[in-house]
Amino acid sequence: MILFLDFDGVLHPEGEGHLPNDGTDFCFLPRLEALLREFPHVRIVISSMWRERYSLDELRTFFSPDIGARIIGTTPPPRRDNAGYAHARREGEICDWLAANGSVDQPWVALDDAEWQFDRHIDRLVACGSFVGFDDDAERALHAHFEAVRP
Repeated sequence: MILFLDFDGVLHPEGEGHLPNDGTDFCFLPRLEALLREFPHVRIVISSMWRERYSLDELRTFFSPDIGARIIGTTPPPRRDNAGYAHARREGEICDWLAANGSVDQPWVALDDAEWQFDRHIDRLVACGSFVGFDDDAERALHAHFEAVRP
């Protein structure tokens, strides 16, 4: 099982009341890491825009060492037009990563707050509310995805 993981709006709230480095960055990460420890078969691919600012090794440092070791990559950067605008479709970036890594038949789930960036694989999305992040509902839904493919 592969988890495609977004950060903003998932691991910490996004939008009103949240500013970078205000002490809430990654405030939901301990909750996610606790769930991931129950499912050691899950590998992680970072789909967050943070992948454009940080290297894979730097991204791993945001996580506990045991969870960071399970991060196997990042999705490809979004395609930009001549003006620099990214026509981001998270779902497309995920499918591109799966194809490039010989993993199209692997079970996967995305944990993201951008539900509008998914359509064909909406059933593989656990959507978080941007202002609430990884809450009880998202944890239950992600747990069900992981449990469905437990080895």
